[in-house]
Amino acid sequence: MRSPFLPGSLFYVTGGLSCVCVMVTGAGAGFLLDAWRGLGAGLVVGVGLFLLIVKTTVALCSLQTRETLRRLTQGDPEGEAAAHMVLHAVALYEAAVFPLRPGGVSPDEREVRRLIAYRFAAREGLPQQVRVAAAEALGAVEQSQDARQAQAAVWTLNKAVRDCRPGFIHLHDGQSS
Repeated sequence: MRSPFLPGSLFYVTGGLSCVCVMVTGAGAGFLLDAWRGLGAGLVVGVGLFLLIVKTTVALCSLQTRETLRRLTQGDPEGEAAAHMVLHAVALYEAAVFPLRPGGVSPDEREVRRLIAYRFAAREGLPQQVRVAAAEALGAVEQSQDARQAQAAVWTLNKAVRDCRPGFIHLHDGQSS
């Protein structure tokens, strides 16, 4: 059974109900202590308590969001994006040199993919380890007659791209590093 509320409106409904519960609890406690004057005082204390809870929750969510964003943006985001771009261009060039179907790629398309891969590999701001691995991969794709050797060089480039990400979890023999 689906709820008739949107997920955002459900959040506001639960927040409103929490506010009402805290206010009624404060008002009830105040009424038990000092009848009608206690009711007003309890209501004020309940609203104050609710606002304090909301402020604390918002502050904690803000801190958590800031920490998450800080972890995501460690390192050089432009360098990481450029590294992924180079990996993609080299992989496309490799696919043009070693197509799955003979004659599946025209010589013009192969030349365009080669030009794009070399231009991306020469881009400024690329991490040095990725630049070196890209040059080796492009050389292997250019000079190799064996598709497996070219794939191994592109895989090395892939590993270099992953290594330039500071927050990436690397697994070696089941152990994370």
